[in-house]
Amino acid sequence: MDDGAYYLKAMNCPHHHRIYQYQPRSYRDLPLRLAEYGTCYRNELSGTLAGLLRVRGMAMNDAHIYCRRDQIKAEFRAVLELTQRYFELFGLDDYWFRLSKWDPAHTDKYINEPDNWQYTESVIREVLEEMGVKFEEAADEAAFYGPKVDVQFSSVVGREETMSTIQLDFFAKGRFDLYYIDERGRKDHDVFVIHRAPLSVHERFLAFLIEHYAGAFPTWLAPVQVKVLPVSDKHLEYAGQVMARLGGAGVRAELDDRAEPLPAKVRRAQLEKVPYMLVVGEKEAAAGQVAVRDRAGRQQTVKLEEFQDQVLEEIARRRAG
Repeated sequence: MDDGAYYLKAMNCPHHHRIYQYQPRSYRDLPLRLAEYGTCYRNELSGTLAGLLRVRGMAMNDAHIYCRRDQIKAEFRAVLELTQRYFELFGLDDYWFRLSKWDPAHTDKYINEPDNWQYTESVIREVLEEMGVKFEEAADEAAFYGPKVDVQFSSVVGREETMSTIQLDFFAKGRFDLYYIDERGRKDHDVFVIHRAPLSVHERFLAFLIEHYAGAFPTWLAPVQVKVLPVSDKHLEYAGQVMARLGGAGVRAELDDRAEPLPAKVRRAQLEKVPYMLVVGEKEAAAGQVAVRDRAGRQQTVKLEEFQDQVLEEIARRRAG
């Protein structure tokens, strides 16, 4: 083993296909859905690397759905609806779908199965139309093994980018000898594979979110949700009590205990775009209160338990703003 050759995994697809092949599959087993949170590596050219948007090591919430021909429509729609749900949770609404098709004039780029191209593209088009979503069609943008739906958006510099993609594959069944046993007990190789990663590569999706929110994440998504700012060292004990209560409730809070003037602490928290700053001094400690200042500059003084309930409710609702 120590003398063996090791390879960095570039994609999950072949490994999932091997799992499918591990045992005979009945028509009753389909659709079969295999999901994996895994790390992949690709030797992207140095000139194409761009921050988090394009990296060489990436984490993916990848999945492959193995289905019969008559199951494509329902499975593809379910994936699109899952994608919509993700974007809704993250407060992303300025996007559209693109049906990326093959180009019969460039058969050297694609698997040459015109009937399957026509059928799969028509099924996906029908799904998009029935869902009533905004979409466009683009020839010569498909994967070599089948059509796909790309989720498109405009970056902050006005450049069109692909956020994530759902691909329909009718090549893998031949390449990897995928089949199922049909109702008559015979092998049927008409297995279609849906490749889906609704959140794209995690690094890339995080880049989209940073651009979309300009770093000012909604409270539920912010890495640090609350900054506790003691007025002076004399108030560190009460600040610690505030931290313990919020942390015990699951709030991501940080204590700024540096020996700096309060305005400097407030300024730093503002630059970090923390959703809430809690100033605690003599008066707040005596009354069991916190002086709350939000990112927009609004201020109020409330009981600690009242603020805790408020921020937990905001986090639970996953409000985008």
